[in-house]
Amino acid sequence: MAVNYSKPIPQKFLSNRQIKAVIALAEGMTQADAAKFAGTSPQTVTAWMQDPAFHKHLRRKALRVFTDGLDSPNPSQRMWAAKEVLARIPADPDEEAEALNRSICADVMATEGLPASHSTWRDRHV
Repeated sequence: MAVNYSKPIPQKFLSNRQIKAVIALAEGMTQADAAKFAGTSPQTVTAWMQDPAFHKHLRRKALRVFTDGLDSPNPSQRMWAAKEVLARIPADPDEEAEALNRSICADVMATEGLPASHSTWRDRHV
């Protein structure tokens, strides 16, 4: 039985200017500012944005920026990173419905004067 091996896809390396643009974009600069930082034109950065290899590197760098932000000792930096990550994650309708139900149950229980440990009403409605 013959094993059919595929050739590995050669990895495309970015130029120094492209790397500078990736860093600038991942840090939150506009395309125009990233172009100035990289020493090229905004049209060139726009063209690079169409290249899958450029996108791959940009995603990796952006993930590092977010990870560094989440691990930051600065609370406002952590909050910024968490907001940015959440803004890019598609919402889970089931999870949102469960969270809304929990919130409603907590409000009803508080309104009725039921302690948080009282689970009869909550168990029937969540």
